[in-house]
Amino acid sequence: MPKPAFMKKNLDELGIGTYHNIAFIHPDTPIIKALNIFVDRRISALPVVDESGKVVDIYSKFDVINLAAEKTYNNLDITVTQALQHRSQYFEGVVKCSKLETLETIVDRIVKAEVHRLVVVDEADSIVGIISLSDILQALVLTPAGAKQKESETE
Repeated sequence: MPKPAFMKKNLDELGIGTYHNIAFIHPDTPIIKALNIFVDRRISALPVVDESGKVVDIYSKFDVINLAAEKTYNNLDITVTQALQHRSQYFEGVVKCSKLETLETIVDRIVKAEVHRLVVVDEADSIVGIISLSDILQALVLTPAGAKQKESETE
């Protein structure tokens, strides 16, 4: 069965994802601050960005489960880096993409990596945006055919 033509378009052409006012944290951010950002911004993951602006990790709501498992939820002043040391050994790193990759490539990457989002980065691995499963479903199912879902520049 042939794939729809929009699957061959890249993120930049489709306007899928979030590219303004991206929430992120640094390796030394206290866990309590990350938890507050999850609640305040109503998001489920925070890219971890080093001092040069490079994406080095991601802290998700799923990682919060490790706080309970390790019984470290009483010490919410620990840093994100310290908290992530307890992460499963199966974590394979941040899954990234470029705005110039096709939707088909991105969907394949999400499926293969079994993740809920990709961090969109530039050539220097600096954060440009986030594309989530919700963004893709919104574009595929809820957006009228042919309509461009560019986020408003006023954010």
